[in-house]
Amino acid sequence: MNVNRTLAGLHRAPRNRRPVFWHPFSSADARLFALVLPLLFFIVVTVIVPVGHFLSRAIDNSTIAENLPRTATSLADWQPTDGVPDEAAFAAFAEDIRAAVAAETLGQLAQSLNQQLTGSRNLILKSGLAASDVTPENAKAELLAKLPGLARPELWGLFKGARSSFTDFYLLQSLDLERNRQGDIVRVTPDRAIFLAAIWRTIVISINVTLICALLALPVAHVLASARPPYAGILLALVLFPLWTSLLVRTVSWIIILQGEGPVNATLQFLRLIDDPLHLVYTRGSLYIAMVQVLLPLMILSILAVVVKLPRELVRAATSLGANWWQAYWRVQLPLIAPGIVTGAGIVFVFALGYYITPALIGGPQDQMLSSYVALYTNKTLNWGLAAALALQLLLVLVVAMLGWASFQKLSKRGG
Repeated sequence: MNVNRTLAGLHRAPRNRRPVFWHPFSSADARLFALVLPLLFFIVVTVIVPVGHFLSRAIDNSTIAENLPRTATSLADWQPTDGVPDEAAFAAFAEDIRAAVAAETLGQLAQSLNQQLTGSRNLILKSGLAASDVTPENAKAELLAKLPGLARPELWGLFKGARSSFTDFYLLQSLDLERNRQGDIVRVTPDRAIFLAAIWRTIVISINVTLICALLALPVAHVLASARPPYAGILLALVLFPLWTSLLVRTVSWIIILQGEGPVNATLQFLRLIDDPLHLVYTRGSLYIAMVQVLLPLMILSILAVVVKLPRELVRAATSLGANWWQAYWRVQLPLIAPGIVTGAGIVFVFALGYYITPALIGGPQDQMLSSYVALYTNKTLNWGLAAALALQLLLVLVVAMLGWASFQKLSKRGG
């Protein structure tokens, strides 16, 4: 009897020890999470951290704050409406400039200030020489004699902003806003108001492309779902063909097709439908054509995934109960296809929001989307603060769209 108990204890021992080491991965969810953990780590390191660092540039004022600490402190009680500040502010400015020259950060300071006040870059660079032999007792007169541009109160307003490492300048500029001398938020002049129009244009183009893709994809998805082999495979290959071609090649091909000497105008002139070539390229219409061609397969595949699962007898059953074909399709079949349409619309809208190459190459000057400005300020003007603010606006539009999509999905489930 004791031997049997001993043997039973030996058999139970491994089971008693196993939960101690295996408990964190005892559930199926925990094991699945462990499998996905490397992917999550990869996304955090390669996507979330870099994007977050880039977006933080939208409120970053550290370059100015680190190079003008004494100047900002001396301007604590000064307001832009007071005019040119006193002697202490100029002496502090000269000391900060000398420190920036010694630290070799004067160029970065000049670049950052020029992004917020155009024309200040050369002034700050010249101040590196002008401040080298300035005496603290007569700093104001000496600096103004060498650099008359320092008499601008708005420039000293930027210097005062160096008290904080954060700024709302880029966020306001991305919304066509700015602060006046009194510190109030006002709209910029009409000749400088370009970003709100770009945001609205991006949303309108993306919505229109999504609607066009949905209207064109519905009949194509039905044809693919009802086609028989080998025609179904051939049609599906034709639908997927745009996805197998480079985006740049597809965009350039549309420029060739729609240009004045292209096949479209040549055919119309050959048929004597027009006398002079039509201006088809670099227009909003050519932009829609190029974007729809690229994004239409995504909408078709999303709808097709739902259509193939529907019984083919639905419309026939509805018509047998007295409904005509349109009523049967609108009230019976289309509500069942709606999840596929919404999913496809979400995918197409998100891709359309971030389009850059196609609008830049085939769109006109009034057709450039927000991503074009992000690329401009990132690569050419190196104004990363404004580029990050515009990217943040684009991200907010995307978040609103995704919240709308999630709300529709929740309502559709409740209705089901």
